[in-house]
Amino acid sequence: MSQPRISAYASSADGNAQPTRVIQGPKTIQARTSHYIAVDSVHDELAVPNPFAQAILVFRGGAVGNEAPLRVIQGPKTLLSSIDNVAVDPVHRELMTASFPNDSVLVFRSDANGDVAPIRILHGPKTQLDRPIRVEVDPTNNLIAVMNDHALLVFNRTDSGDVAPKWVLSGPKTGIGTRNGTRDLKLFPEGKEIIAGGSIRPPRGARSSEPAGEDEQGFFRAGQRFIGVWKYGDTGDVAPWALLNYSPVTKIPGSRMALNPEGRDLIIGGDGKVAVYHLPEVFQKID
Repeated sequence: MSQPRISAYASSADGNAQPTRVIQGPKTIQARTSHYIAVDSVHDELAVPNPFAQAILVFRGGAVGNEAPLRVIQGPKTLLSSIDNVAVDPVHRELMTASFPNDSVLVFRSDANGDVAPIRILHGPKTQLDRPIRVEVDPTNNLIAVMNDHALLVFNRTDSGDVAPKWVLSGPKTGIGTRNGTRDLKLFPEGKEIIAGGSIRPPRGARSSEPAGEDEQGFFRAGQRFIGVWKYGDTGDVAPWALLNYSPVTKIPGSRMALNPEGRDLIIGGDGKVAVYHLPEVFQKID
């Protein structure tokens, strides 16, 4: 994009639709590398990372135009460093981010403002955190999931310090981890599911001339875009129970995801596009 902006569209928008509103301008203090938005529907707020400023910006949900954030978490006490992700827990009024340079997960009060210290920090060898790039929270089942360089790690929501994860998804059958191009993840609390998406970039060490394709399980190799679904409790080298691979039909545009459980839709953004996939089989609630 030529200018940092947040664009809002009608949920039924299609084709070359115009945004219904845009948040843009110097007062917003957004950055061109702000690649993530977390929505707090309970408190009607948007949280956006600014990695250049080492900051987390919180806007009102209906912000429009050149509107300043309601709050900015920024300063040396925050320990924020090169963040490009944020997750919001509206139930417990918390906000968290995975810190790639520091191998940690930082948790703040979501109504915090200014130079404030985290209320919890996950960090240390037992955590297995290794260049984490994404964190998501499930306030219903009290879990957080972290996308790592080599694995997807699941912790109890209130874990702090050097604590081992309760589940670890890792290995060739999973195909996940940033070394395999996985860039995003989502949690579906009602169905107790983990949804992870990957990019088209080849795994580290793969030759750029190596064609994308599928193995005997129909899974990606050499970086083919994919969306995989796992169940809570899956651990080790476990293949996804549901898989959406890139094809001329699916045309998965990227790896940034959002869920619409009410409509049973998976929303994926990338390459200047937003695609909506209706997947009722994935959005099955567990009583």
